[in-house]
Amino acid sequence: MTRDELIRPVPALLKEHAEPAPERVAYADSAHGVTCAGLERRTRALAGHLTRTGLARGDRVAIIRGNRVEAAESCLAVLRAGMVGVPLDPRSSDAEPAHFLKDSRAAFVITDAAHPVRLRRPGSPYDGLGALVAGPGPVPDGARSFHSAVESDEPAEIDTLGLDDPARMPYTSGTTHRPKGVLSTQRAALWSVAACYATIFGLSSGDRLLWPLPQFHGLSHSPAILGVTAVGASARIAGDPTAPGGLRQEPVTAHEGLGGPFTAPAGVPATYHRLVGSEGAAPPALRMCLVAGAPSGPALRTAMEEALGAPLFDAYGSTETCGIIAAVRPEGPRADGSCGPPVPGVEVRVVEPRSGADVRDAAEGEVWVRSPGLSPRTRRERAERAVRIPPSSRIVRDP
Repeated sequence: MTRDELIRPVPALLKEHAEPAPERVAYADSAHGVTCAGLERRTRALAGHLTRTGLARGDRVAIIRGNRVEAAESCLAVLRAGMVGVPLDPRSSDAEPAHFLKDSRAAFVITDAAHPVRLRRPGSPYDGLGALVAGPGPVPDGARSFHSAVESDEPAEIDTLGLDDPARMPYTSGTTHRPKGVLSTQRAALWSVAACYATIFGLSSGDRLLWPLPQFHGLSHSPAILGVTAVGASARIAGDPTAPGGLRQEPVTAHEGLGGPFTAPAGVPATYHRLVGSEGAAPPALRMCLVAGAPSGPALRTAMEEALGAPLFDAYGSTETCGIIAAVRPEGPRADGSCGPPVPGVEVRVVEPRSGADVRDAAEGEVWVRSPGLSPRTRRERAERAVRIPPSSRIVRDP
């Protein structure tokens, strides 16, 4: 059973949680926080500002911002403006953003003070790219202030994006070729929230997430941006997840105004290896921890439970499926090396790549997936069969 009531337009979800709990903190980072009411108001204002810049419905807006509240606000505001958000890694080299901006046909960028100058180095058309700049420091010539945009109150036509209209275009990791942009819709992206995070892991308004993963990544967007928005939870956006000490450098008590102790983080295995292997005070006991990107292994799971008293649950997903494909259930059996059964509504086959025939039990193969979370392009191009996840993403069938 999935939480189908969570698959609704994001503006409606924002307004729903802003009305009964306006002062509850939705997001906080090391600099500041934003309440549920503030999140609805600021994303509405930012969406209106974007429409007044001359951008049109469906235009691509690149978001190049580190782990900050403004990154979450930007994702939600671009959607409310009826445009397509293109989240990019703020730590990438100059050449990489230039490629992604050209490939995505981005018409605008939301970033920090350093990036407008870097983005103009390749020359036309990037030297004329419109930009909103967030964070401290002066706003470069030709750019506009993010702070001013989110505080504006001019009326604008927003919140017209349908559940099945393109809303976001993240890029794959490029393990088999150059990274590719994957269009997703509100419906596809919210599917993982409704079928996995809320249904399997119990994500609710009572959760206070401690979130160390880069926000441009899909594993952050689904639970920490759309998930928090859909269920009315709160999230403490952690700093650089690669810094020594990892989560141990984050506050061990709730952030000002967050209203309770942290209940759950998510990370890749390296996140938790750094956590259990570093010095300093540990975060408080957590309800659960989610790990993806690679199998966790029994030693890491044991170490996490000893250090924090929190179970570590493996999950497996991809950019093309807009979220989680399979996950270990808190109440179910666990097998070493397994990412668990498919989430509700997802069909998975493990096949021999050349023939397309199912492999025998315990044999390695290519993963084929059919899911409501598939990107619209993938769903249209492969209407008669499941999407093929790249061959480098292999799993072993549980006997």
